[in-house]
Amino acid sequence: MLFLVPTPIGNLSDISKRAVEVLLEAEYIFCEDTRVTKKLLNLLQIDYSNKTFYSMHSHNETEIISKLDIAIFDKNVAYVSDAGMPGISDPGSKLIQFCQLNQIKYDVLPGANAVLTALVASGFEGEFSFFGFLPHKGSEREKKLKEFCHHDKIAILYESPHRIEKLLNELKKEIPNRIGFFAKELTKLHQTFIKDEIKNITLKNTKGEWVVVLDKSTKTQTLSLNYDDILALKLPIKEKAKLLSKISTKSTKEIYNELINL
Repeated sequence: MLFLVPTPIGNLSDISKRAVEVLLEAEYIFCEDTRVTKKLLNLLQIDYSNKTFYSMHSHNETEIISKLDIAIFDKNVAYVSDAGMPGISDPGSKLIQFCQLNQIKYDVLPGANAVLTALVASGFEGEFSFFGFLPHKGSEREKKLKEFCHHDKIAILYESPHRIEKLLNELKKEIPNRIGFFAKELTKLHQTFIKDEIKNITLKNTKGEWVVVLDKSTKTQTLSLNYDDILALKLPIKEKAKLLSKISTKSTKEIYNELINL
């Protein structure tokens, strides 16, 4: 049987009694990073000398699963990511799909999760969407960023310490008056919450992992069109180029020439 086991996102005390029991009984442990998981087991005083470990991360997940022997699940098998809930911006979902396809019993333990922790800490109310990590650069990042900024629900994403300043500057340019909530180092010693209009937010120390939460837009009656929506409209090229330039970093002339070439 497979167990997906959430692990603490910072504070070791957040591990559940049930999670410890599963890790004690597991004969096989799939993990995002075997070194991180063994360190956790050491802290929990769990002897792992008789356990078999498999490294399974985002780069090899498909390959590892394709070679799995179903018989392994006759034993107790656990999967843990480095921190938090497996399957949320971490591997785990494909392993669940494998079990579903092969009628293998599985269970998912509840536990620590940065998305929900930050959402509750923000004080925002309503439906929400989770965007994971934005692409690092290029048009793909620009497109996803606009979707995040102009989403009609509460929007949440993760960001690394290396790109959090870049993200904040992008948000100040795109939605300076929206209320944002920045949470750093959740459950850890230097946990930090910042809530204000985006234009007023400054980050004194960017070290640590971040969760960014945007309150839903108050302009609920405004029709929102993205780049592809406008492209699909039956409009003269000149008018379409003007509209697209308003939601793009490109000029009307640049977009007009691209549309002509298309």
